[in-house]
Amino acid sequence: MNIIRLTPSGRGAVGSFLLCGEGALDAFLPHWQGKKPVEGHSVWGRLLLAGSGGYEEAVVCRTGDNALEIHIHGGEQIASAIETLFLQQGAVKKTWQEHFTPDTTQRDLALRLLPFAPTERTAQILLDQYNGASEHDPSARERFSELGKHLVKPFRVVLAGASNAGKSSLLNAILGFQRSLVHPVAGTTRDVVGGQTALEGFPVTFFDTAGFRETRDDLERQGIDRSLRSLSDADLVIWVVDLAVGESQHPPCPAEKNMLICHNKIDLVPSHLAGTPALATSALTGEGIETLLSEVIRRLVPIQPMPGEGVYVQE
Repeated sequence: MNIIRLTPSGRGAVGSFLLCGEGALDAFLPHWQGKKPVEGHSVWGRLLLAGSGGYEEAVVCRTGDNALEIHIHGGEQIASAIETLFLQQGAVKKTWQEHFTPDTTQRDLALRLLPFAPTERTAQILLDQYNGASEHDPSARERFSELGKHLVKPFRVVLAGASNAGKSSLLNAILGFQRSLVHPVAGTTRDVVGGQTALEGFPVTFFDTAGFRETRDDLERQGIDRSLRSLSDADLVIWVVDLAVGESQHPPCPAEKNMLICHNKIDLVPSHLAGTPALATSALTGEGIETLLSEVIRRLVPIQPMPGEGVYVQE
């Protein structure tokens, strides 16, 4: 016997559940005050809630020998009480995705993930796969397997580098709002701070990290350790170099396989002294930000699928 919530969590006008499987009707009837549900018809009544001694008004529709749809007033407290009632009767809690798309074909997986697509573009890619795009394209697994992991789960891009290199300001400039605290004193950022956006329709979460430097501050040291761990989990690391200080003050760049070097604070350096770094930005003026983001998405999605093209979907 399974209990499946058909409506989203949170407050709403109506909350709907499906109780199905062997023993569903027997588990339901002892807690029901109203006409016995007959297949194909809806009945109104009251359902005894678990542990409270109270009742909740409900409309119930029997959709099979051992299948009942239960419709109640929306609200997380009532919905949780309904779930608890049947879990105590031995039901197994499942999501609607698990119930309606139990298989693991590309079409099933695309349908399961489609409601969670964070952008219109990834939703369209998933819809293409549901319509059979990957099944008709044997090369989809080889060409787009990495992209297939990030149609719902955003890419992780980590900003790392020396303390006071402008990582926090750069994060805020990328996101378009102040997500990370900015302060001229080095070592302000003590934890990994993230913010999500979309680049060319693909979801990306950027993370600001504690700056790398020698320190005796235990709290800052913990932040640096977290920064190091975050590098290994990143899909791309942007190593931010402060152009306003000499090379002797630059910490060594970690040997990460997917690393992008970004020279920041170009606005503080006269053009004849700045040289010609491959990628230079100013978080203050916005110079170079669009170029940086273009390079980021080029690294993350080197080949972008055409509409209707097969993409190998992965959870």
